[in-house]
Amino acid sequence: MAGWDLKRLCNELHKLLQHKRYFIIVDDVWDKESWEAIKYSLNDNNCGSRIIMTTRNFDVATKAEEVYRLKPLSGQNSRKLFYKRMLSQEGESIEDMSSEVCSKIINKCDGVPLAIIAIASLLVDKPCQDWSKVYDSIGFGNGNNTMKIMSYSYHDLPSYLKPCLLHLSIFPEDFKVDTRTLIWMWIGEGFIYLEKEEGSLFQVGERYFNELVNRSMIQQPRESKYNQFAQWIGIHDIVFDLICKLAKDENFITVLGSREQQASSASSRRGKKTSLPSSDNSKIRRLVIKNHQLRQIPEDTMDMPEVLRSLNIENSQIENMVPLHSFKVCRALRIQRSNVLINLNHLGRLLHLKYLDISYSPIDELPNEIGNLKSLLALVLIKTGLDELPPVVCLLRQLLYLEATGFKRLPADRMGKLTSLEELRLMDVVGQNATEDLVVELGKLTRLRVVVIKFFRELGESLQKSLVQSLCNLGELHELAIYSKRSQGATIWESWEPPRMLRRLHIAGIRFLRLPGWINSSRLPHLYLISLHILVVEVNDLDNLARLTELSYLKLGGSGWPPGYNVGIDGFKNLRFCNVGTALKFHPGAAQRLEELHFTVYPELVSAWLNGVPFKQLPTKDVIGDLDFGLDNLLSLEQVTISILCFNATATEVQGVEAVVSRAVEDHPNHPTINVHRRREEAMCDVDIVKVGWAIGVLLWKDESYANFTRLLSPYRHLQEAVFSIFCECAIMCEVEKVEAALTHAAEVHPNHPTIKLIRENTEKMLSSSDHPDTELDDHNGSQESSVSRLQLGN
Repeated sequence: MAGWDLKRLCNELHKLLQHKRYFIIVDDVWDKESWEAIKYSLNDNNCGSRIIMTTRNFDVATKAEEVYRLKPLSGQNSRKLFYKRMLSQEGESIEDMSSEVCSKIINKCDGVPLAIIAIASLLVDKPCQDWSKVYDSIGFGNGNNTMKIMSYSYHDLPSYLKPCLLHLSIFPEDFKVDTRTLIWMWIGEGFIYLEKEEGSLFQVGERYFNELVNRSMIQQPRESKYNQFAQWIGIHDIVFDLICKLAKDENFITVLGSREQQASSASSRRGKKTSLPSSDNSKIRRLVIKNHQLRQIPEDTMDMPEVLRSLNIENSQIENMVPLHSFKVCRALRIQRSNVLINLNHLGRLLHLKYLDISYSPIDELPNEIGNLKSLLALVLIKTGLDELPPVVCLLRQLLYLEATGFKRLPADRMGKLTSLEELRLMDVVGQNATEDLVVELGKLTRLRVVVIKFFRELGESLQKSLVQSLCNLGELHELAIYSKRSQGATIWESWEPPRMLRRLHIAGIRFLRLPGWINSSRLPHLYLISLHILVVEVNDLDNLARLTELSYLKLGGSGWPPGYNVGIDGFKNLRFCNVGTALKFHPGAAQRLEELHFTVYPELVSAWLNGVPFKQLPTKDVIGDLDFGLDNLLSLEQVTISILCFNATATEVQGVEAVVSRAVEDHPNHPTINVHRRREEAMCDVDIVKVGWAIGVLLWKDESYANFTRLLSPYRHLQEAVFSIFCECAIMCEVEKVEAALTHAAEVHPNHPTIKLIRENTEKMLSSSDHPDTELDDHNGSQESSVSRLQLGN
């Protein structure tokens, strides 16, 4: 629909909705004309359709048939909210806030939550004797005082915070941007500076951001559900309107493509000249272009490139671009979602450039002269269409932040030269040849705080050893995320001594044999996020995790689990997201902040084998006692997802689990959303099974008894065919044949006598008998040769 005007869009929507029943919410309508256009497209076809519109313009609201005016908070609730914000500071008391001026201030907030929280945030650091001065300075009237409170809050900000807040006006309304990205942009713009030599620019930027949150100018960031390492920033519409107005009035940022510029853009498409909103282009310091219908930068921008400090182009189709070398003092260049091939010739002349971000925009090449950008602090290249990250990037010795996504090749053997790097993100770039070099070079980047790398290959034991050795050099590490193809976790990880300030740990693809011993409250007291896969999870592992006082996000994959786990008082005290493979029972006082819970229930299973791994204990319905999970003790619960493993259970047992779980959630005072998934439903006892398949690892099964192999097939009473993939890696031929013979015997003694098909995998990685430390066979192996000869084998 790119390039459609409003009339065409409304006509197409009108056709689409004819003779259909629909329910549509139109959020935040600004003016009557827009509503009339929208209303035309949402035709009334007498099908029982419904439309809900939200607006802050009462004149627009009167155009609706039924109007609901959101009621303000009552006086009592207004005071409660005010006290709650004020009492978040230690040392305050109710007596300090019971004065007459306190009541007058609360009354002037008119029951608007934003105004109440903002004024409380404004007063919280001021002595009570100064509150009257604040009240008089705001200039309260009889109308809407919220904007006056927010305006006063802005002007009360320290000078170093004001540009950071005004900078948010470069984004569109209701934008989503990661906190980390925003802080790096502030650094590139020069808003962040070190007063002392201690700490880093990014840490100062985090302090600036938290100050704006504490002053209620920015909303508390929310965790992304799709990216555990992202925190989305939010800002209230009223605050956004205020900073957009202030940024325009102060010539802080000039926006081309804003709501006020739509008429001008239409004139440009009719062949008329488009002008910038400012009458004096020599005052323009930061230009934002976000009109996707604009084909060229207006002619009068030619007068201002030499003074432009920041250029942001987003969702644009600009074809006639001012040469980059014209922007001689540009500090920040950000091009996002441009549909036109971008020419970066003479990029190396921008000697003052500190921040360069080209994302989801095609470029013809990244010129070697980028190595001349000695002042560059942050480089972001995401999905640019290029195959190779040029080696000259490694000459940027001042670079603090490098993010590269979508490259097939990178100069891995030279990455160690970027010794100033604090944050490194390499996604979809680390191929087969680069892996060995990169894990070694990583150890030279001793200032790294954040490491996020996606490898395209399996990390064998030797590579993991090199990786751990490099990580031991990173004493400033706060966040680590490693992605790789499925690899077995080596014990070498126990030798890693992560720094105490480690906050986030996400390792995907590597399957640890056990939870590393250094994951405990004394070694890593600040762990905030954990995402790992452990082969066997034990009770003491969950005990250690429950004692991590700052842990907010836990995703723990595992093949073997204890039979249920009791979460006691103060256990997981700050956990908000939990995904584990066993049933949890929450006692009063446990996990009071938990919002989203995922766990698994086993209705009948006591012991079995899944994915080639023998399990001796699994959480069963009997162990956890009538499925009482204590969900009613989770006061913040919003969503529950339960997986029911149906293996060896009857349909009645599975349905009973579903009924009990659903009832527990329905009775919860929060009425959380519930999702129930059946796993291995085909393996239920009373289901007719014609064909099943397994993957069997020879090294894991070679010493198991015949009886254990027989139990694999016994739940499938109507089985006609069993297919096994035999993984032969690091095994010798006699061990493979021993496992195959045992599986054949299991099929022979099954009541239904199913046919059996065995497929050997990874045969090229088998060991010869001379390479194996023990070549002796079991006594009964020779007698089973005749059985082996009847197997159906394939490679």
